[in-house]
Amino acid sequence: MTSITAGPEYHSPPPPGASSTAAIEQDAPALLDLHRQVPNLHIYTATSPDFDILNRVNDRSITTLPLATVRPTDEAQIAAAVCYISQNGLTLAIRNSGVDQGGRSRAHGPKDVSLDVRSMNKMVLSADRRTVTIDGGVTGGNLLRFLDTHGLTTPTAFSTTVGYVGWACGGGYSSLNGIMGMGVDNILGGRVVLADGRVMDTDDADCDPDLLWTLRGGGAGIVGVVSCLRVRVHRRPDCLAGLILFPLEETPQIAQKLNELYAWKKPPKFAGDAAVMNRAEGDGAWLSYLFHWSLEEDRSDLDEAKDYLERVLNMGSVIMNAVTESEKATPYAFLLSIPMPVLYADLVYHKRTISVPGWSEELGRIISEPLPTPTSMIIMHDSHGAGTRASGAAFEENAAFQNREPHLMFGIFPSAHPDDEEGMKKGRAWADRLFDGVTKAGLAMPSHYINFSTPAKGDGLGYYGREGIVRIRAVKRRLDPSNLFAKSTPDIAEI
Repeated sequence: MTSITAGPEYHSPPPPGASSTAAIEQDAPALLDLHRQVPNLHIYTATSPDFDILNRVNDRSITTLPLATVRPTDEAQIAAAVCYISQNGLTLAIRNSGVDQGGRSRAHGPKDVSLDVRSMNKMVLSADRRTVTIDGGVTGGNLLRFLDTHGLTTPTAFSTTVGYVGWACGGGYSSLNGIMGMGVDNILGGRVVLADGRVMDTDDADCDPDLLWTLRGGGAGIVGVVSCLRVRVHRRPDCLAGLILFPLEETPQIAQKLNELYAWKKPPKFAGDAAVMNRAEGDGAWLSYLFHWSLEEDRSDLDEAKDYLERVLNMGSVIMNAVTESEKATPYAFLLSIPMPVLYADLVYHKRTISVPGWSEELGRIISEPLPTPTSMIIMHDSHGAGTRASGAAFEENAAFQNREPHLMFGIFPSAHPDDEEGMKKGRAWADRLFDGVTKAGLAMPSHYINFSTPAKGDGLGYYGREGIVRIRAVKRRLDPSNLFAKSTPDIAEI
């Protein structure tokens, strides 16, 4: 067999409308020499068509535009742009999707340049079908679709539009974590462009010894621009999977029954992620439960999976049961079946994240409060099996990602239209009330999740732990001494 490169249907070329030399000289003269040095590099400035749309991110609270957006198409262009930005006193933000909850993918000021890698989306499946090499702009949905056509899969985000690099380097929750580990556990190597334009490959003998550890949970872009990752792939399992909806008011009893079910049996091949969101018709909210069972290759555990499903269905009043099993029920098909909120809408978000060891009636009571606005939601990701210490794996020396105990990770996301100040006020109060309720009940774990968090003073300690943050600081000093990549980095200062 030979390696396989994904076709043009997976590629997003730079949009038309890149600025001319005259426009760059007028709008962003600080980038004029970069344009002359790399004339094929696409640079978009304020007078470029759809400049604001090109720079739109998921949270409309960020309304300022950068000095310019540069859209490289290869690693050499990344290196040239990064080196130039560093040497000319400009600042930088790296974008590979624009749905980062903390706004780290968006440049904010008159000296900020947005390095948009979304046109770098090459994917190459190895000849032995064990790894895939992906560029920094590949989305999880495209990666999963490409692998699916070859009978393969790997853990990816629950949204097709989320950039794989940002998702995986920050941790990476998935319905496949129990049998395949988290996103960080499937990063085998990668290439990173440093502030001085050098490219460092984790496979090279002279690579910094902690670079791979940093990529596995330190967050994307903490010491440089990830130009590509080498990712482990797996046999694609058939699935018994789909969405189950329960009334929100039944959440306390369902949470207690889930606790009892998991205490009895919780196979790694099972995943039970969940969400709280309003019904499409506006008639209250529901608890959305994502049932996912990865079947054995011979499907010999199908009856076991169906029995487990029946136990879940008996936990409450089922509004809808969309769980199916067929030859076409693959992880990619499951991903496409999940209802997702509209991205890049006119919404302002407030974000809180907290993790707990597991379900309980008290937890269910806290999160069953009615949602403050129609677009607010709670997302709950379930971590157990291969992604945790319970599997017997040793993670401390291999990955910066901190929370390796079995747990539920919550993202609490109130949102409202930018003009709805009252809605946002209610949403913030609701999110803070839920967060405080979980904390005061003694349910909270100490670690936080970088991909669901807004940057805050001292937050690095919550992501990396006391030993991890010392190691992160040392890597940062060695590889990014000028702190060019400050926007991608949690606060790792001494506090």
